[in-house]
Amino acid sequence: MTGQATVKIYAVKSRHTINLPSDFVRDSAFPFKVGEELIARIEGEKVIIEKKKT
Repeated sequence: MTGQATVKIYAVKSRHTINLPSDFVRDSAFPFKVGEELIARIEGEKVIIEKKKT
């Protein structure tokens, strides 16, 4: 079980990405699927990522 991971933010021209380690994403507790639309918002000094409500 990998409940947390150290990540970095990368910039290429006008796009920014955060890469998640594969063992983190493959953990059975990871709540998202590949291709799923997500919502990201800023709360104080945190970034919150949630499933997009349909």
